[in-house]
Amino acid sequence: MSVISFTPTLLPVSNKLKSLLNQTLYDYLTQAILLNQQSADRYTFNFRDTSYDAENGGFRPVEIAISQQSSGEWNIEYITEFAYFGSYYPELERSMDFDISNNCWFTSHNSWLSLKTHQQDAKELYQLWEGNFLAYVDMDAYDQIKVSC
Repeated sequence: MSVISFTPTLLPVSNKLKSLLNQTLYDYLTQAILLNQQSADRYTFNFRDTSYDAENGGFRPVEIAISQQSSGEWNIEYITEFAYFGSYYPELERSMDFDISNNCWFTSHNSWLSLKTHQQDAKELYQLWEGNFLAYVDMDAYDQIKVSC
C-alpha cells in the first residue's frame, strides 16, 4: 500500500483519520486499476449509514474531499457532516462543516466562523467530532463507504 502525504492544516487532523483516508483511497484505486480507470487529483469520500433517517436517527452521513497539489502532497479540502432538519418535511442538510481550504467552519447553531480567529473552539469541536467519527468507523456503523473523483 502506498502512503499518501497530507499537508498540515489549522485543525489537528489525526494520523488515524489520515490512515483511514489513505487505506480507503488505496482500496478504491486498486479497483479502479482493475477496471482500467484513470486516477485523479481530487477525491470525495462518502461515509453512509444507509438506515439513517429523519424518524429513527442513526449515524449521520459524512463527506470528506481531498485534492493533490503539484508537489504530490494532498490537501484535506473539507469535512462535512449532514443531518436531518425540519419537522414536517425534514431535509438532509449540512450540520457541521470544516472547510479547511477556505479556513472557516460551520455549525448549524453558529453559522460560519473563521478558523483563524476561532481556532481554539474549532480545534476542540473538531477533536470531539473526529474521535466520535473514528469510533463509528471502528464499529462498522457506516455500511456504505464510497469514493468518487
